[in-house]
Amino acid sequence: MALISFFSAKGAPGVTSTAMLVAALWPRPTLLVDADGNGGDLLMRLPADSGMPLTQHPGLLTLLPLARHGLSSGVVMDHSQVAAGGQQVLVGLETSEQAEASAALWPTLARAFREVPGTDVVVDAGQLAARSGQLSLVQRSDLVVGVVRAEPASVMHLRQRLTVLTQTFAALGADAPRIGLVALSGVHRQDEATSAIATVRADVPDVLDLGQVALDPRPERMFHGDPVSRPERTMLVRSGRSLVERLVAVLGPDLVPAPPPVGDQQEPADGIPEDAQTADPGTPAGQDGPDDDTPQRRERPRRKRWSRR
Repeated sequence: MALISFFSAKGAPGVTSTAMLVAALWPRPTLLVDADGNGGDLLMRLPADSGMPLTQHPGLLTLLPLARHGLSSGVVMDHSQVAAGGQQVLVGLETSEQAEASAALWPTLARAFREVPGTDVVVDAGQLAARSGQLSLVQRSDLVVGVVRAEPASVMHLRQRLTVLTQTFAALGADAPRIGLVALSGVHRQDEATSAIATVRADVPDVLDLGQVALDPRPERMFHGDPVSRPERTMLVRSGRSLVERLVAVLGPDLVPAPPPVGDQQEPADGIPEDAQTADPGTPAGQDGPDDDTPQRRERPRRKRWSRR
């Protein structure tokens, strides 16, 4: 199964939000892992599927002790929780001290994450440096994605960090993960995001250009457990779908589920109507066929939460 890690160089450019978005839209079941070495915040962002708060137990805090004696991939999901909407989440540690004390166990976790039955793992690694404890987890990923804001300081820091990481990963030889880059920007700042990616890749050309995610304050409330009406219509989700398509293309075609038979009206696995992939946010679905416009709008299933379950 696939292991994908997202990281930043400094500050809070949106790593957690991007990881949550990818996990929600992924074509196969996912486990979202909070591995931020400075202390995770998924615990504080999302309620459980029951409406109650997520808790520290179970999570990484209960899984790590098992890793001291080896870890079976089959027990990983036993330490996850179900967040609102159905996303499986492995909540993170509370402090950077806990992460540092557990540094020797991250490789064991990485092996277990890569073998979780029927589930791909999306990791929020937070800020990542060459001496970060969670680096030993990240460098065993299939794909490592840096997240940058379309701002000079964010671009400068990530460019420096990617230069160091590419050198570090080069020592792994054929086992080195591929490295990608995604830019986050406001809906009306796509040109700046494109420029940010080009600036970084000028110094590290081997880094993959994975495009950009369009941020918008209204749909971003999904990542804090707030309900958002018709998120599939937002530029955030639409750009998130494009990002997922690029990630799948990098990782391999075996990640793409078989298309449904022609005429099959079954709802997609992520719960988002298919017409939302191409429709303009202000344009009613089915506009190309006036005879079926009203029935489509009346029959379209409504999405309850940001998660794909």
